[in-house]
Amino acid sequence: MAIPAILQQLGKSQPAMGQIKQIMQMVRSAGDPQAMLRQLAMNNPQVRQVMEIVQQHGGDPMAAFRAEAEALGVDPEEILRMIR
Repeated sequence: MAIPAILQQLGKSQPAMGQIKQIMQMVRSAGDPQAMLRQLAMNNPQVRQVMEIVQQHGGDPMAAFRAEAEALGVDPEEILRMIR
């Protein structure tokens, strides 16, 4: 699920939050999170799209997230509070 799709789903369903939290935990527990994300990107076009968006923001995932959220009219801080 690409960043815009994730943000749109957050407003619609709490199960999406469970998926996001699960992915975050998986990345945090990976021995090499960057390698894991590269592998996911090779196999998943949605992950590849997210990584491309991050690259468009200078490789800063938080800047990419905030910009995409704001472009969709979603408060990025609200989402961050939900997944913390």
